[in-house]
Amino acid sequence: IKMKKIVIIATSIILLVFASVNAAEKRIGVSAAYTMFSSDGTETMKSSATKTSKTQDESVVVPSIFVEAANDNGLAIGLDFMPVEAELGSGTNARADTDTDDASDTAGDNKVSAELTSHTTLYLSKTLGDSGAYLKGGVAMATIDTTETLATGSKYGNEDVTGILIGLGMNRDNANGTFFRTELTYTDYDDVSITGTADTDGVRNKIDA
Repeated sequence: IKMKKIVIIATSIILLVFASVNAAEKRIGVSAAYTMFSSDGTETMKSSATKTSKTQDESVVVPSIFVEAANDNGLAIGLDFMPVEAELGSGTNARADTDTDDASDTAGDNKVSAELTSHTTLYLSKTLGDSGAYLKGGVAMATIDTTETLATGSKYGNEDVTGILIGLGMNRDNANGTFFRTELTYTDYDDVSITGTADTDGVRNKIDA
């Protein structure tokens, strides 16, 4: 619900800007970005307090749709939305039940994964002279969806995150009114903390990432 509210607010802001800039150049486009995700996480076990850390890197091509408005000074405001999920990482392991203090722990296979969904970026860009180069900065909003099948029956929830985006790009306008651009961006997301459901002892696993 919180994520939907953020997206609605961001959409309202950009529509308001579109309406207020009479002489703006309106643009709409699609993109395909080769995206490299790097995630770091630490899991704290519920009964033993043992911590396990892991770094996961994933690369994927992610499509997006964007709309923007630009004035005569080369300042543009835009909204970019990724209509697909991007996997942040996944894993499977088998474990024996060695925690005799916790009756709800059971041996078995554990399967986990996390995905980035509903990724939306509200951004500003500014051209650098007449070269076609531009600087870009913005705020990214997304949801981390966790999917797991754990032998204990525990479940992790989902978490909304925001991030700060910076980038540099090159835009070329064609004579037929179309345009082509390429850009390199970096987004730094918030830290998240996700707590698993309680077992019969009332204790929970916790993930910080």
